[in-house]
Amino acid sequence: MNIDVGTVLRWDNFPLARFGERNKARWLICLGMTGKFAQIAAVYCSTTTTQIHDFSRSGRRFNHSHFIFRVNQFPLFDEDCAIDFDERPYPVNPKILSAHSADIETKGRLPEETMRMIYNRFLKSSAISPIEMNDIHDSYNRVGITGLKRKKRKKR
Repeated sequence: MNIDVGTVLRWDNFPLARFGERNKARWLICLGMTGKFAQIAAVYCSTTTTQIHDFSRSGRRFNHSHFIFRVNQFPLFDEDCAIDFDERPYPVNPKILSAHSADIETKGRLPEETMRMIYNRFLKSSAISPIEMNDIHDSYNRVGITGLKRKKRKKR
């Protein structure tokens, strides 16, 4: 399976549910991969949600940094959905991707300017560790999306 930065996937029966969720279809955006010399290989995938009302003034994610993908602007998606920059992306083992390839449909790639926006929003978030963010930074560079800032590690 050929997945790179900006690839949008629809994964039926997503097996990595959080918070007691059932396995259901998920829309994922590939943010990058671990480096060649990482002890554990991972593809960083950010999920989206169609529960856009959660980000409204009365919603449970009102204070979360987010972006809404409207179908009329992003036809890769079947319905409007949001990415939550305060939610940690999934580090998916490439073997799991291969094992579930029959359930995964590649929908296309997001434009570079959208991926730059996503990177910069995650850079400001505390959802991703500096090590993971640097993996993502390197992944962006490998596909020609350069000139982005690195996440600074906190001093002890």
